[in-house]
Amino acid sequence: MSLGAQSRYKAPRTPDGHPDLQGYWTNLTYTPFERPKELASKPFYTEKEAIDAFNKAVEGSENQVVHYVNTDFGATPVQTGAQPNLHTSLVIDPPDGRIPPMTPEAQKREAARIAAQRAGGPLARTWRDDRGTVWCVFHDRAVPAVTAPYGSNYQIVQSKDYIVMIYEWNSERRVISLNGQPHGAVPLYAGDSRGHWEGDTLVVDTVHFNPKRTFMGSPGTPPAVSVTPTFHLTERFTRTADDTITHTYTVEDPATWTRPWTVEMPLHRMKGPMLEYACNENNVDAFTTLRNARLQEAGKLAPPDRVRNVEDPKATVIQREENEAGGAGKAGGAGKAK
Repeated sequence: MSLGAQSRYKAPRTPDGHPDLQGYWTNLTYTPFERPKELASKPFYTEKEAIDAFNKAVEGSENQVVHYVNTDFGATPVQTGAQPNLHTSLVIDPPDGRIPPMTPEAQKREAARIAAQRAGGPLARTWRDDRGTVWCVFHDRAVPAVTAPYGSNYQIVQSKDYIVMIYEWNSERRVISLNGQPHGAVPLYAGDSRGHWEGDTLVVDTVHFNPKRTFMGSPGTPPAVSVTPTFHLTERFTRTADDTITHTYTVEDPATWTRPWTVEMPLHRMKGPMLEYACNENNVDAFTTLRNARLQEAGKLAPPDRVRNVEDPKATVIQREENEAGGAGKAGGAGKAK
C-alpha cells in the first residue's frame, strides 16, 4: 500500500471505539536492521528497487548451504506474510539508518562485561547464570522487537483497559495496561509497560528493565549490549491497512548511546493460530548444562572446544561410563539367574 493510501486508511474499531489491533501478526522481514553502508544516503527504494531487493533476499536465503527447512513447514518470511519494504533498513533514525555510537563509558562497561564472562569460562555455576532462555521463560528478542530467524509471530488480544501481546518464541505474554496506572517499581525482563491512545495510534511507554538482560545480539543485529536503569522504550502501533500494523519504536539510553534512535518494523497479518513453542523437550537443558559443567570441573568431560575431537577420551567419558554401568548390570543379572 502506498503512503498516501495508508494515510487515508480507516481502521476497524473495537466496541470502545479504538482501532482494532487484534489478530495474528509477524515482523519477519528481509529488510536489514541497519542500512548497508553503501546505501547510507538512500533511505528509500523505489517500488521496483524494493521488489528487486526483496526477490534477491528471498533467493539468497533459499540458496544457503545449511539452514532450517523452514520452507517445508511454510515458515519462511515470504510464506508468513513478509512484503517488500520501501525502507532500505529498519533503523530510520539517525538519517544514515545505523545505530549511533556507544558512549565511552558504555564501551568500557561492555568490554568489562565480556571480559568477565570470558574469565569465568563457559561453565554454568548455578541456574541463575541463564537469563531465562534455557528455562524457556523469556527471550531477549521480544521487547524491544528485533529481527530473528524464526518465531517472530505475535497474537494481539485487546480490551478497553488492557492489550496483551503474545510472542511465539517462548510463548511470552506482555500485558500492557491502558487504564492510567503508574509504572511499577520492580524491574522486569520485558520492562514495565503502560499504554495510551493518541488518536488512532497506540503509544506504549516501557521502563524498568531487569539489568541482567541484554538487547540485540541476534543474527543481523549489532552485538548485544546490557540494559541499564535509564533504558527507555517508546513504541507506536498504527493500523495502516487491513493486513499491516506499522510498529515504530524509539530507544533512549544516555548511559549507552550518544543519542536516541528509532526503528520502523511493519507487522503483517498472518494466518493463525500460532504453533506451540515447545522450547527444549522435557525441560532438561538447564539440568544437563549444570551437570556437564560439574563433570568438566572434575576432569571427566572435555571442554566445549574439544568435544568435537573424537580422539579425546574425555569427550566420550560419559557415554562410556553409562555403557559400562549398563553392561555390569546385565552381567550381574545374568550371574544371579544362574
